Amino acid sequence: MTGPLGALAPLGGARFGRVANVVLLEETASTNDVARALVEKMISEDTDLLPTCVVARRQTAGKGRAGRSWSTTGEGAVAVSLVAPWPAGPGRIRVPVTAGIRLARALSAAWGVELRLKWPNDLFCRGKKLAGILVEGRALPEGAGYVVVGVGLNVSTTRAELDALGLSAATSLALEGVDATLLRGDLPLVAVLSALDETLEGEIDDLPAAFAAVTLHRVGDPVEVRDGDRVVAGRYRGLTADGLLRLETDDGVAELISGDVTGF
Repeated sequence: MTGPLGALAPLGGARFGRVANVVLLEETASTNDVARALVEKMISEDTDLLPTCVVARRQTAGKGRAGRSWSTTGEGAVAVSLVAPWPAGPGRIRVPVTAGIRLARALSAAWGVELRLKWPNDLFCRGKKLAGILVEGRALPEGAGYVVVGVGLNVSTTRAELDALGLSAATSLALEGVDATLLRGDLPLVAVLSALDETLEGEIDDLPAAFAAVTLHRVGDPVEVRDGDRVVAGRYRGLTADGLLRLETDDGVAELISGDVTGF
């Protein structure tokens, strides 16, 4: 059977324990936009939405944190968005960090490289950004909702291509020396889908310890976080049980629920 990404059969015969559907697109502006539109359609039709992944070979207007763009071209990158139920309750705020931790673990194991997590959920390899993760939620009036976890991953992008885009601080799996046999065809895509499947396992018991095991931040490191017009600078002091970033500032310990780490 041939789909938009070629002979997948589907995806080399891969099956996922929790992801029920995979939507394959040759090109789209943003997989997160497609995923959100799918959510809105299901809500308008009062239809349950099973965990679904939206995949695009080419993403032309992807979004990162703080409104930055994340575009993928040709076969050099993978763009995937997972749509899943978003249970009501305080556990919602833990979803971004939990997703980042599980992706860091699973993808490190899949490719034999050490991926480190920048709070809340960007993946780095040897100090350069390899993947961006964007989590967006849609709450419903009765308390339930949906969450979209978007992943943009550089697979075989060359140094020249990244530099031409002004991404000197980015890298790719190929540049990090991942075995070329692991990067052929749809294997990187299957690895990302499998990792997203693992993000649906449920909550992590000890979130601060789990984050400490995969993060690139070290206790005492200077960290600067920008959230809109607000900038908070301090020393990294780990996470709270809910995944909030703890910074020791001149005014005491600040606990941040969102923001973009712009200095570390």
